[in-house]
Parts: sequence; C-alpha cells; structure tokens
Amino acid sequence: PWHGSDLQHWLTSLSAEERQKLLKDDRQRAEALAPFIAEAKHLWQLCQVGPANTARLQSHSEPAPPAWLSYHIPGRKWSQICAFNQALHDTDRPFIEWCAGKGHLGRLLAYRHQQPVTSLELQPQLCRHGQQLADQRQLPCTHHAIDVMSPAASPQLQPKQHAVALHACGKLHVHLLEEGVKRGVEAISLSPCCYHLMDLPDDQAKHSSYYQPLSQIAASSSLRLSRDDLSLAVQETVTAGAREQRLRQQQLSWRLGFDLLQRKLRGIDRYLNCPTIPQSRLSGSFTDFCRWMADRKQLSLPAAIDFDQFEQLGQRRVEANQQIELVQQLFRRPLELWLVLDRALYLQQHGYRVTLQQFCSRQLTPRNLLIQAHKD
Repeated sequence: PWHGSDLQHWLTSLSAEERQKLLKDDRQRAEALAPFIAEAKHLWQLCQVGPANTARLQSHSEPAPPAWLSYHIPGRKWSQICAFNQALHDTDRPFIEWCAGKGHLGRLLAYRHQQPVTSLELQPQLCRHGQQLADQRQLPCTHHAIDVMSPAASPQLQPKQHAVALHACGKLHVHLLEEGVKRGVEAISLSPCCYHLMDLPDDQAKHSSYYQPLSQIAASSSLRLSRDDLSLAVQETVTAGAREQRLRQQQLSWRLGFDLLQRKLRGIDRYLNCPTIPQSRLSGSFTDFCRWMADRKQLSLPAAIDFDQFEQLGQRRVEANQQIELVQQLFRRPLELWLVLDRALYLQQHGYRVTLQQFCSRQLTPRNLLIQAHKD
C-alpha cells in the first residue's frame, strides 16, 4: 500500500529479527514509525490503561486459592481466571456467569465471595461437567444449558445480581450489556473478546456491513468499521511458544506459495479457499504439501514444476505481510480500546458508574481489558 514511499524503503530495510522485535514491543514500534506517521506516539500514549485495583491489591493480597479449584483447567486459563477474580470490585451480590463453559470462573467466585452463582452455557455436556465439579465441593453453583442469545436467557438476569463474563465473544457480550441494562442488573464485570463475531446490518447506501456503535458518542463518530476492521482488533499473538510461532509462519509461507501455484495452474488470478492444514502436513516438504493440497482441490500438477521457486515466493510474501503488519499493529490497540470504550460509554449512558482497567498482563492474554459497571 505504500509502494515507493520512505515508509516502504524503511520497512524493506528491516531484518527478520528487527521486524519480530518491533512486532512484540508497542512502544518501540510507535517510536520507529513516528517519522512516517505523525500520530504514532500519540496513539501509543492514548492506549495506556492502568492495572485494576492497584491500591487494594497492594494493601491485602489474597491467599492463593486451593489447588482443587484449578483441576481440569489449563494453567494459562487458570491464571486469567484468578486475575479476573482478584480485579473484581468487592461484591455482596449473587453472580450470573455469562457463556460459562464448565463454570471454572463461577466456582472460584462462589468459593471466594461465598455467593451463589448461576452459570449459563449453550452446550449441555459442559453444563453437566461443570455441575459435577461444583457438587463435588458443595459449592453453590447452578448450571443452565441455555443459548444466551435466546429469549429464555434474559429472565435469568435480575437487578440484585453481579453479571460476569470472561472473554465472551462479540454479539454474546453485547447482548449481555443490552439485556443487563434492560433488566437493571446492578453490577457488570466484562472482559470483551472477538469483536468481529457480530451480526452487522447492511448499509443501504454502500451495500456493505458496518459495525453499529452502542453508545451515542461512538454513534456520532465518522468512523465506519467493517468486519475486517473489527478483526484487526484481535490480530495479535503474544502467548504462543516458539515452536507454535515457527509452525504458524511455515504454514503461512506454504499457503502463500501454493496460492501462487494454483493461480498459475488455473489461469485465474484469484484466491482459492483451501482446507485446514493438519499439523502433520508441515513435517514433510513443500512439494509434498502442494501435492496434498492439489489433491484436495482436484488440481492436476504437471511434471515440470519448480517447487523451490514457489516456496521462495511464498516466503517473500510472508515478509511483505510482516511489513504491512508492522503498520497495522500501530492501530490494533487503539481500535480495540475504541470498541471497549464504546461499551463502557453505553453503560455510563444508562446510569452506571464505570471503570476501565487491565486485569492482567498482555503476556498472559492480550484481551486483558476489564469493564466494571455499578448502578448508582
């Protein structure tokens, strides 16, 4: 997009190690891009959100929860749950857990706060498992197999409740906010996720789908966000291990190399939707990968194909994507913060006192923003 510009020359001058370093460090990336994008440093400054309840956490750190509460929970997820719980404002209300899964968060809340928890989850098998885990420890948790988007879920929301949702996706957490406001729920604690998983209405003038803001302030903005724009808010990898990142880069490189090959074979300069790649397919060669993919798409491979050339071209496309990603990532956190502020302002608009903080480090999860709202 910036071909021939000073920005393009600078991006192509970076080594792979320099690109990866800048992709991982928001501040250094903003400083490096400032000569080409005047607002870069200001965008970074606007996105500094403080940690949750710093004074309270320093004054009385909670003892570690008993080990049995973390059974059946992956370590990183358990750390997120503990951080979410520790960041909650003091509460003496019963909890309602939205999109609860097996109710791991709900069991910790029931134990810590000695309050009953109602957990709503779509999948019955998860509800059964969660109920068994709660009953084994005689915790006051009740699981309901309910689609939270259905009319049956709304009556579960009551005024004298504290609604919680840790990483509820898109329209699911938006529906919680809308129904919680209608039902007069007194407290809401929400960490949003997957902003692009929304039902976007068509714009009659442009025949395209755009995000519909919740708050009056955001609705008055000229910013128009497509689903691709919303996806950018969550396009970040900070928790994957070195091996996982390497395999991801290899898969992308091979996919892009095969994409160029299929365009030549078909004589059509258009992307071809391809199946999910099992990890076992990445252990062979690029040639094996192309033969497997061509078989899945019923493409005939001529005998004389320079697979090495297409593999190298795929790698070059990965490098070009990383250069573009460096600029995209400057806007990722501001966009996410804009969307989260839209939700916070919506609650404030309906009479809630609202705080916005980080409940854990970015390394634990990049979706670390926490909205807390209490009815005046």
